[in-house]
Amino acid sequence: MAGRKRRLGQGLRPPPPDPDQPRHLRRARLPLPPRRRRPGRPAALTRYVFLWSFSCRRRPRMLSSVQVFRTDGRARSPCDGVEGFLCPFNRGDRPMSHADPLSPLTPREEEMIEKLSRLPRPAILQRLKEDLQTAAWIELATIPIYLYTYYSIQRAERSGENVRPCDLFANKAGGVIMSVAVEEMLHMSLACNILHSLGVDPQLYGKSPASYPTPLPYHNPVGPPGPHGGTRVRIPLAKLTYEQLWHFLQIEYPESVDAWPEDRNWNTIGQFYSYVRCLIKCPQVRDEDFQVRGRGAERYQIQPYNYSPNNVDTAHPKERFDPWGIPGRRGRRPNAADVARFSNAPDSHTGPSPLITVSSRRQALEAIDTICDQGEGFAHRPTDDPSHAEDSHYYKFLKLQAQLEQYPHHVEKLPPLPKPPAPIKPAVTAAELAEVIVNFPDNPTSKSYAEYYDKSPGSRVNYRPLSDLINGVYQYMLIMTETVFKVGDAGPEKGGQKLFFNQGMHFSMIWILDKLIQKMRLYTLDDGHAVAPTFENLDLGTRQEAHAGLVQLADAVSAEPYYQDLEYYVDMIKNRLPDVSGYWQSGPQPGQPVPVPYPYKDAPPWPTEIGPQPEGLPLHACMGLNSCRASDRFGTKGHEDPGRPGTYVVNECAGQGYCSTAADHTCLAMNECRNQGGCGLYGTAEDQARPGVNECKSLGSCATPINAERFSTNGPNKRKSVWKRARAVFEENWPELRKKIPEAPQKLGPVPAPFADVGPPYLWISDDNEERTHMTACGASGLSGAGGCV
Repeated sequence: MAGRKRRLGQGLRPPPPDPDQPRHLRRARLPLPPRRRRPGRPAALTRYVFLWSFSCRRRPRMLSSVQVFRTDGRARSPCDGVEGFLCPFNRGDRPMSHADPLSPLTPREEEMIEKLSRLPRPAILQRLKEDLQTAAWIELATIPIYLYTYYSIQRAERSGENVRPCDLFANKAGGVIMSVAVEEMLHMSLACNILHSLGVDPQLYGKSPASYPTPLPYHNPVGPPGPHGGTRVRIPLAKLTYEQLWHFLQIEYPESVDAWPEDRNWNTIGQFYSYVRCLIKCPQVRDEDFQVRGRGAERYQIQPYNYSPNNVDTAHPKERFDPWGIPGRRGRRPNAADVARFSNAPDSHTGPSPLITVSSRRQALEAIDTICDQGEGFAHRPTDDPSHAEDSHYYKFLKLQAQLEQYPHHVEKLPPLPKPPAPIKPAVTAAELAEVIVNFPDNPTSKSYAEYYDKSPGSRVNYRPLSDLINGVYQYMLIMTETVFKVGDAGPEKGGQKLFFNQGMHFSMIWILDKLIQKMRLYTLDDGHAVAPTFENLDLGTRQEAHAGLVQLADAVSAEPYYQDLEYYVDMIKNRLPDVSGYWQSGPQPGQPVPVPYPYKDAPPWPTEIGPQPEGLPLHACMGLNSCRASDRFGTKGHEDPGRPGTYVVNECAGQGYCSTAADHTCLAMNECRNQGGCGLYGTAEDQARPGVNECKSLGSCATPINAERFSTNGPNKRKSVWKRARAVFEENWPELRKKIPEAPQKLGPVPAPFADVGPPYLWISDDNEERTHMTACGASGLSGAGGCV
């Protein structure tokens, strides 16, 4: 170091302070950079805290943050404008980096830790385990409540250019509610990951609320007055109404700044998680407590790649749009990608990703912070993410209320922070809302459907078998969630947990539960109510017996008159859902968009059948992604030239083929082979960045063929054309792919006209929009499949 100026801290290796140690016990260990004093604020009022972490080589490095606090508890920011500094103390007013920083303790939390630190270590660990299991049950209790209201909404009653204000509100409400439900699933997963790290297997099967309306576990039964002055905190299963949104606010009600941490008789979920945070921060709790299953045990927790903040169901259109518009092209109206709004932001989390595995105190605290900041009692500002792009759960629901006509006259007690929004125009009246809501009953049960049938069995339909089947699917999904902790991580591009999660969780949610409920709500009872799901704790037997029990429920539906409507999905239950028993051995409608005149009469008709393929060539997901001559939908026979009837033309070059050679499939987890991923409706950012190059059956992002109107919903390609991204990936991979196909040309051929710039549009794939059976991957928002989504 001779002859050189020494940088701050260079060459010094002091023992780093514990970043989890209470703030008042930490001390700075290095000299500080000079700073200017601010008039009237003596430097003596401020103390500095340096946070350290270790790299895998055990070299100390300073985190990208120095937190600055005044002795009076308020935050200061002498480091404004200097990279690497984070301030301040108040959770609701802190600047952000790519993810939220770890929340400092409040004075109340420090007091609670002081009290808890006097208890024996075994008592603290036992209480922490009990509270984390309760946390998973709290999150689980909210999911059916949100889903029930979500399925009462007719999101695409009208679409495209024909939407009314109430249609836009309905679609927005559906996207917002689904976005919250997705994050509640994330929160349940985070709580379960912490619990698993402590050596406890999470228990979810049979743990939904026993009946509705329901209290949340250990919640204070009395809360702030609601729309009718009532103070009971019991949440119903109910359709979308102003009052049901109030019940949502009861769930997400913000904690006050000076709230005392509580895990029993709590008023806000924020108080409950504050108590859990205090338990983790107790000096009796150590890193090794989160490593009791041994080295590498976090591979068996739910992995980060299984979570996506957005999909086509969390999106909603901001305004009227041209459903035939192509992403990136300007038309007479905005296209679907232009108007799409996403309720969740990718940076609304603490730590490296929203879903993290846990093997240390700090990671457990990061998981708790993500849960709290996304909606469980966040008090100080409406948003919950560094980019200020995502509202907290509480504020999402409050803004939906603010668009209903009752809001300006509300009498329910709202907290002062965050400040309630002004009424949002245009206001939706109760009559308008009724036009886009299915008339679900309040708190239905399977028993009530049986009683309805028994009163007049000769003239009524028995919907209990259908209700029981849906409850069975729901409970089996909880069993599969528990089973994930028995399936190790083999990486996001291989088998193992990723494959199990796609074939089990994604498949059952998107392709079975969702579709059965969509069919169910079309049936009507004599009193005018629609048949609705009940989300009950139906007994499927032991976890070893559950799959067989679910198949029995599927068989029972086959005798009912509505079986023909459900046969496709019932067969999926019996033949495609994974049997987990081996893991448990021990143990034109109104508003339908009208297509423009068919512009592709000079192109060969889209082939619904796949022609004979040259042997040994890989399948591909869409037009322009073929790796060899004749490797397209028309195969070796070729297509008839529209200008020369009787003359057949075979595509001459790689990259020049018409559409996919992969079997048609409509969504995530439905593909049968590698290289069939595609559409971008669902899937992680990684999946959607690599359309068409998935490694295996059930992996990859969505449908084939990829229609030109599709846009990605996650990752760097968000709002951009899926087909263009697929073509770019194909071109990037061509040099490696060509090594496997010696006869392939060095240069790819052009995509066939007139689709060279955008890929195959929906109108061409669906034969002038008269046949829609080959393109049904639309999602609930109706934003992705042009005119075939209504």
